[in-house]
Amino acid sequence: MTIKKKLKKPNLVIIIPARLRSERLSKKLLRKINNIPMILRVAKSAINCNLGDVYVATDSKQIFNLCKKNNVNSIITKSNIKSGTDRVFSAYKILKKKYDLIVNLQGDLPIFEKELIKKTSDLFLDNKTDIASAVCNLLSSEINDKNIVKAKVKLDKNNEGFAKDFLRTIQNKENFYHHIGLYVYSPDSIKKFVNLNQTQNETKRSLEQMRAIDNKMNLKVVKFKSNPPSVDTLEDLKKIRLLFKNNYS
Repeated sequence: MTIKKKLKKPNLVIIIPARLRSERLSKKLLRKINNIPMILRVAKSAINCNLGDVYVATDSKQIFNLCKKNNVNSIITKSNIKSGTDRVFSAYKILKKKYDLIVNLQGDLPIFEKELIKKTSDLFLDNKTDIASAVCNLLSSEINDKNIVKAKVKLDKNNEGFAKDFLRTIQNKENFYHHIGLYVYSPDSIKKFVNLNQTQNETKRSLEQMRAIDNKMNLKVVKFKSNPPSVDTLEDLKKIRLLFKNNYS
């Protein structure tokens, strides 16, 4: 489905995949930041954007009950799901509601701006877009950091472009940007994505977006001025906690 220019505010749903198990930081979505579990911070921030319905899609009764207690919509999904987008689609099917766009918002982004979701969703004004995502400038210190995913893309004058590849390590920064873990799909494109087999690049690199690239789906990105900090490691968590302590309630 293409979102036409005349549709100023598409009917979208934000689904946050929230698997309890995490490899680099155990149960990270339940880790507290200023006494509030991270998954609740992300969900509440998404709700406050007022862009559409918000749901947490989880395999954990603990996360489900936490969301229910705090008036956050949550859906239980199976634990043996291949990727975050597969979990989002599973929740979307359970909802049995029609939306123009489906946003896959990562549960480890406790700080992000409303414009991140809005501008990424606006990429569907281009009828060639199958999947929309976002990037920002890549720092020299991030080139060899495997935790930072790099998107290869040639941006146009509007700071938009179709991604050609995604890597964890690169040789130089030319046409590479720091990938921000946000995806927007149409109902048709997310269905197509989850029905594709996982590719060798996806499993080898642990990057679900390679399934789209390897199958010639058009993944368009927009560049943002800054990177919303994600939490992948204990060191990341310590930095976020300090940031919140000094700047947020």
